[in-house]
Amino acid sequence: MTAEIRFAHLSDWHATTLVGGGLGLLRLKRLAGWASWRFNRRHRHSREILEAAIRDVHEQSVDRILVTGDLTHVSLESEFRTAAGQLEMLGSPEKVFLIPGNHDCYVPVEPERSWDHWASYLLGTSRSELDASLAGCVVPKATASIDSAAKRAPRHEDYPTLRIHGRLALIGLCSAIPVPVLRARGELGAAQLDRLEVLLEALREQGYARVVMLHHPVIATDESARRALVDAAQLRAILERQGADLVLHGHKHRRRVHFLEGRHDHVPIIGVPSTSEVGSQPDKRAQYHLYRLRADESSGRFELDAEIRGYDKDSGSFVHVEESLF
Repeated sequence: MTAEIRFAHLSDWHATTLVGGGLGLLRLKRLAGWASWRFNRRHRHSREILEAAIRDVHEQSVDRILVTGDLTHVSLESEFRTAAGQLEMLGSPEKVFLIPGNHDCYVPVEPERSWDHWASYLLGTSRSELDASLAGCVVPKATASIDSAAKRAPRHEDYPTLRIHGRLALIGLCSAIPVPVLRARGELGAAQLDRLEVLLEALREQGYARVVMLHHPVIATDESARRALVDAAQLRAILERQGADLVLHGHKHRRRVHFLEGRHDHVPIIGVPSTSEVGSQPDKRAQYHLYRLRADESSGRFELDAEIRGYDKDSGSFVHVEESLF
């Protein structure tokens, strides 16, 4: 057995404020989002709980931290700046890998006033380098050092993004697109899906553990069409053909565990609750998930186990939750 790789999964922390949003709020969808925040969301998400989660993650000595979006409410530039500071508290750009959520693309906003504030956390192997590598049927052996001063974040058309850590391949997908008021659906698009299939196959052939990250759920349960991933069926078909060791998502603010039967093995698909939820409903109390990956050199297979860490109101800290993900 090789050394263990530990990684945490956080999502949907919405720990920003719309106070002082000014003229930026004067757009129909943002006004609706402000009303939701004013009368609902601001009472359900706590910056103090997020900070407790960050402290707990640091205590777990993880190698990597994965974040699946929705750090903002209505994509104000002030929110992106606030969330950038929260990401800095969480860890360095090399350690923290982020993908955007639908609230981080709430309305069309110029990249330099939105995602570019998070550029170094969103970056992976560049699309040009990745496409060149895949054309030669190889995968970069390691992700180049992340430029912590990077000014340009990947755009939707630049995804998937890829980071390599030892035998662990982290694949970021972008389902965040601007949609009309009262909608929260996502879409990957044919080009991103095509590149994902090639990437999954190449990574499997070269012996990597493949962890796929996206914001929207892959498996439809009680999800309405207005909040769903439009091309979820196409994504599921790719996962069934090419497999993945783990698929992580957020969006629902609840824990969700499903398994796809793939051609090579089953594919676990796990959604994590919000990292900052005060517990407005019993199944919505703040959590994050901690994973441990080990590779068996003799079989070439990977062993994966997980721990649920949840917020304990009495102690004001995150603790082990006596429940299982697998």
